[in-house]
Amino acid sequence: MVSDAERASELLHEAQRLAAHLGDLRGVARALTLLGGAQMVRSQYAEAAQTYAQARHAARDAGDGGSEARAVNGLGMIARAMGRYGEAMEHYLDSLRIAQAQGDELGQARTLCNVGVVHSELGEHELGLQAFQKMQALARRTGHLILHSTSMINIAFVYHELGRHDEALDVARVHLPVIRAQGLRQHEVILQATVMGCLVAQGHARDAAQLAEATLPLAREVGDHEHLAHIHVAYGQALLDLGEYGAAAEQLEAALQGTREHGLRAQERTALQALSVLHARQRHWEQAYELAVASHTLDRALHAHDLDRRTKVLSAQMQVEMLQREAEVERLRSAELAQMNLELTAAQRRLSYRATHDALTGLANRAHFQAELERALDTAAVEPFGVLFLDLDRFKHVNDTLGHDVGDALLREVARRLRRVVRRGDLVARMGGDEFTVILRELRSAPDAERIARKILNRLAQTFEVGGHTLHVTASIGVAVAPQDGHDVTTLQKHADIAMYRAKQGGKNGVRTFQPTMGSETAERVDVERDLREALSRQELTLHYQPLYAAPAGTVTGFEALVRWNHPTQGLLPPGKFIGVAEDSGLIVPLGAWVLGEACRQAAAWQAHGPVSISVNVSPLQFDQPDFLGTVKEALQSSGLDPHQLILELTESVVIRHPESAVAQLQELRALGIRIALDDFGTGQSSLSLLRRLPIDILKIDRSFVQDDGGTLESAQVMVGVMVTLAHSFRMAVVAEGVETEGQLALVRALGCDGMQGYLLARPLSAEAARALLVTTLPISA
Repeated sequence: MVSDAERASELLHEAQRLAAHLGDLRGVARALTLLGGAQMVRSQYAEAAQTYAQARHAARDAGDGGSEARAVNGLGMIARAMGRYGEAMEHYLDSLRIAQAQGDELGQARTLCNVGVVHSELGEHELGLQAFQKMQALARRTGHLILHSTSMINIAFVYHELGRHDEALDVARVHLPVIRAQGLRQHEVILQATVMGCLVAQGHARDAAQLAEATLPLAREVGDHEHLAHIHVAYGQALLDLGEYGAAAEQLEAALQGTREHGLRAQERTALQALSVLHARQRHWEQAYELAVASHTLDRALHAHDLDRRTKVLSAQMQVEMLQREAEVERLRSAELAQMNLELTAAQRRLSYRATHDALTGLANRAHFQAELERALDTAAVEPFGVLFLDLDRFKHVNDTLGHDVGDALLREVARRLRRVVRRGDLVARMGGDEFTVILRELRSAPDAERIARKILNRLAQTFEVGGHTLHVTASIGVAVAPQDGHDVTTLQKHADIAMYRAKQGGKNGVRTFQPTMGSETAERVDVERDLREALSRQELTLHYQPLYAAPAGTVTGFEALVRWNHPTQGLLPPGKFIGVAEDSGLIVPLGAWVLGEACRQAAAWQAHGPVSISVNVSPLQFDQPDFLGTVKEALQSSGLDPHQLILELTESVVIRHPESAVAQLQELRALGIRIALDDFGTGQSSLSLLRRLPIDILKIDRSFVQDDGGTLESAQVMVGVMVTLAHSFRMAVVAEGVETEGQLALVRALGCDGMQGYLLARPLSAEAARALLVTTLPISA
């Protein structure tokens, strides 16, 4: 079965016929059970489901509990393969109960294997590892070579998923000779697929490619479509890292075709992601964008399925306690059996607890929260309750600057404070990352939920002492109240999430209660994102150009490229209508690449009228892309623009998150001849020492300082004067933004600004109008 599944099927069909001819019901049950396994290996799921059902009936007729447990376990594997995780877990628990009653350690090992697979596929890899290690102990004790081999390849896989690549490779190094000696060809394919993934992750692309090429013939012979797809993807990723794009495309397309033919949606998502990266590396932005959209759409669908699966699995696992009570009568047969079952009971309780609680904080996890939320909704008409959705502000900065150990310790402390601030009957859960939720039961009135949320904010505002660091933490909290804000789990969670997002938009460290109008605004954002995904391919984006003037002479020295969207139904949209959505969705990366290329092309055409610079804004997400430098080089090469005429504008937030890597990348850009401008200076958090270290050519003073909203020209003079002196001391040019009055114009000139922009001087122009300005422009008078 694990070396030649096709031949195994032939032999098992003959064995079944012989057993039936002899009237050996037990032999029929065992032959059918093994046949179902052989069909599973060949991905013949419908046939396998029918075979396992027949095997279960035959085993019951023969009174063969061991075969029945194995057949029920097989039905669980079919349900899992078809995505019915709740049904799968019910079969596994039933199989475990039968195996326990029979004292069948091999049956228990088989079922624990599949329980581990469910946890692993739902992303609960630590729980999966515990189940596989328990299975390994049982297989070793009983001396079952194939089950022991299965436990080893699963442990290696989980180590890979947890990022513990060296441990995964150690397992493979020890166990691969054993697999080959036993002729377990399918196990070899699975283990080699894991090894390839580890090699790619560790940067050993050449080794991974060689291993994939050597393993592919065996994988095709075995006929395991899922792991064949894994190997094609790993091979393609390795070739991609080696720069062999044509060969990489061939492997990734083969993976995509195989996943679609056999309904392997998770593997299809991975293949789409890898193909998108491949096309991006080749600067095929349109194809990369289309594949990224397809991957994102499939990812969202799989994410929704995962949430549903987790809820169903939790419901099935809650039956464990009842099964334990039923098994207790059988455990009393002997002291030895009782002791063994006590150990198993303790293990099951630990697994059950871990399945419903977050391993890091000890809070309820997502599945537990959703199950409790569903129960609360059953009585919401008579017992209203609130839901809080809490997201820590700027938590990523803690991880990036102080490390994940400090970040994890901070999350544990936040969890402790949340437990202490809510009432005894309320439920606090961690949804993942830095997101927490709370169920507030028995509310006297809707405002009570917001009052408790503000109490939480006040408690979090107190400093945290973590790992020798004093940390200040704020949060954004969204509030939804049942039943008025939702009658089902999905709607209620969505509305709390929407309210939390509005709290983020409102400046963070705040509370917002859901209002019906928020839902329509969120729907509008969804529409904008959908339309924006098609805007690039439809050529709906265009650039306008705002002139930059020399402050002393008043002549045009360059333009700043500003993107506009010619929406098919809404007309010309300014960036404020869609840039935020582009940032949140990741679409800013292909959009920014297009803006850069188009701006360079237009600026190169203008050079016939004299040297003129072009300024292009760069988003944080775009700057963080590994191939950003390559994108800039491509824009310059394809347009023919002199790098000295290109200015890249970055905000303080881009560089403050990762100062060391940002400085290194800025130095590489300047080495090409490109100038760097720090935009909106004074509105961020950069310190004087950081400004001194940054390789910056131009400092752009934010319009709020030039216009001094609510103040006077005298107070603006003080602020702008300090900034000009500071910049010039660091040998940076200074550009004042937002010049809109004659008084402001006189001010920026008097204070020694080198350049200026603003509506008094010129509004953003079309490309044709900008060209005309270059031809006919006269200096602005003093």
